Amino acid sequence: MKLLAVGLAGFIALAGPVAFGGLSVLGGAAWAQTPNWPTQPIRIVVPSAAGGTTDFLARVSGEFLSSRLGQPVIVENNTGAGGNVGTSMVARATPDGHTFGFITTNNLAINQFLFKTLPYDPLKDLTPVAIVAEAPQILVVAKKVPAQNLKEFIALLKAKPNSLNYASAGVGTTPHLAAVQFMRLADVQMTHVPYRGAAPAVTDLASGQVEVLSVGAAPVAGVMASGDVRALAAATKARMPNLPNLPTAAEAGLPGFESTTWFGLVAPAKTPAHIVARVNGLMREWVTDPKVQERYNRAYLLPMSMSPDELTKFVADEAIKWERIVAASGVKMD
Repeated sequence: MKLLAVGLAGFIALAGPVAFGGLSVLGGAAWAQTPNWPTQPIRIVVPSAAGGTTDFLARVSGEFLSSRLGQPVIVENNTGAGGNVGTSMVARATPDGHTFGFITTNNLAINQFLFKTLPYDPLKDLTPVAIVAEAPQILVVAKKVPAQNLKEFIALLKAKPNSLNYASAGVGTTPHLAAVQFMRLADVQMTHVPYRGAAPAVTDLASGQVEVLSVGAAPVAGVMASGDVRALAAATKARMPNLPNLPTAAEAGLPGFESTTWFGLVAPAKTPAHIVARVNGLMREWVTDPKVQERYNRAYLLPMSMSPDELTKFVADEAIKWERIVAASGVKMD
């Protein structure tokens, strides 16, 4: 998903020196148990193109880990097949703690149901290491849409099925599947218009060429501020700190509509547990820093932090959720 200027400015602020503060007690304890690791540069594979949210977070994380571990961290972009090429490289890598992947919801919880064949098993060939952020979806409409809130919007769709077009960042992306989830929960129908990324979808939404879009807040922040689009609800459990007046979907009348893109580190299966714990502890130290969280807020990201065991369960639960949504979409990709 391509970032617009407002999102990128927020992300650039994340790279400030505060991210590399003092060493935590947890990190120090873990280091005492792993004196011989790392012994060489660490590689982080990003299965998406340079310049986007995933790539930037991977590079910031890499700089932070390098400062803690005393080895260079090399970020490598390997794109293709919806992220499957880069993710499978991580799954096949030697599990010695020198190769990680920086992935999103699609790579770990969606693609296994979206693609007819997958060159890796996300639950068997990869080890979840750390989760660092999520970008909640928000439902936005063009200003020409007469509905002023989510209940009115659902009523409009029920009265005129398939009368409105919804844009997405592409078939099988989180914006596409989030819209599918919305339609399933609300029992309404719209016509899908896929784009090659979020930026052109936002441009056509602002001009009224399409009427609806489910997307992260960063790409639409500018057109929301200008009044060219209207936000109806956030697909989150709690209101977003930087959009305090935007109700959650449950508050707006559609409980259960929750959809976010999350970002984090994985390693090849059988990577030693003490290495996983070490990296997890370092990333939790960084993510929970209040100043880093403030920078996340400006970038329309929410910080996330879990232990390896919590993250493993979270990924399994997410896979169950997205399997149902992919099935409802009827989409299968080669």
